Amino acid sequence: MKQKLPVIIACISFLILGALITAGLFLPERASVRSERLFAKKAASAAPYDNENGASDKEKTERKDGDRKAEDDSKRGEEPYGQTAESPDDTAKGSETSDTAETDEITSNDEPAQDDLPVLPRYSDLLKINPYVSGWLKIDGTVIDEPVVYTPKSQNYFLHRAVDGSDAEKGTLFIAVLWRDDYNNTLIYGHNMRDGTGFGALKDYAKSSFGLSHSILHFDTLYEEREYQLFAVFYSQIEEEELETEEDRAERDKEIEDESNAKREEEGTPSEEPLTLKELDLYEDWGDVDVYRTEKDEDAGRFRYYYYTDLSDQADFEYYVNNIKERALYDTGVEVTWGDELLTLSTCSYHVKNGRLIVVAKRIK
Repeated sequence: MKQKLPVIIACISFLILGALITAGLFLPERASVRSERLFAKKAASAAPYDNENGASDKEKTERKDGDRKAEDDSKRGEEPYGQTAESPDDTAKGSETSDTAETDEITSNDEPAQDDLPVLPRYSDLLKINPYVSGWLKIDGTVIDEPVVYTPKSQNYFLHRAVDGSDAEKGTLFIAVLWRDDYNNTLIYGHNMRDGTGFGALKDYAKSSFGLSHSILHFDTLYEEREYQLFAVFYSQIEEEELETEEDRAERDKEIEDESNAKREEEGTPSEEPLTLKELDLYEDWGDVDVYRTEKDEDAGRFRYYYYTDLSDQADFEYYVNNIKERALYDTGVEVTWGDELLTLSTCSYHVKNGRLIVVAKRIK
């Protein structure tokens, strides 16, 4: 019996091994198959465009364009006043086809853009100093007679900078982040300086005797001279949480400078010299997006005038005008109707915390 025991044990072991092999638990090929089935589902959901079998050339191109667009949109920054802005492309453009691009190109060629018009001679030398100069504001009988800049990527960049980019407490007059002719409103900010410079002279408009005798304002773009007539003057207040802090501004400035330095290196021209204004990228194309649509819809009578830079919608225009009329310090006798172009000047006022004095005029020439 003892001699047969090893044979019996060997037979039993062979039977057990055969059963295990039948179940497939010791075959690495079987484990590999299960693994492939499991991770195939994950790969499909994580990279839907990886499998292009059966896709047409057009579909492949659109997929790649969509991937690049998503990557570009993720690099957008924040909106002024500390509001997080959706990318203009996210909100309005969505996924574009080549047909849409061709249509846009044809439309733009039908009518020349302002950039194709000759620049007024007065700006020739100034643009060599600052490429962001976009207009000139002058009010007869006041000290206001100076250039206005437009930097939509960082609206407040010149808040404490002179037009040449040097540090200056007075800063430079600047246009709000959204600005186009068909928006029917140009909102310009400036400091209320105690020495009367900047927008210090605007405080006199709180008196009807001054306003009515200084009712003509001039705001020229790079391409044409424009004249406006005083419509109304009113007081307002900026909500605390919507103010940009010094820390916010410093962080934003550093981001822009870092991007510009990185571009220098990419072009093979790194330098220890300070960045020039021409090297800074302060432009941003917001397209047709009304980035303050939500704030407008939630305004509920608070009338946060600083969100109403885009008045291309008639309801927004009338809401803006009617609220100004309700708050106007005096009657100028000037009427504003849908289709008029407005000029809005905003500066600090000390009647309340974060107070503002706003002067609004209607274009007449």
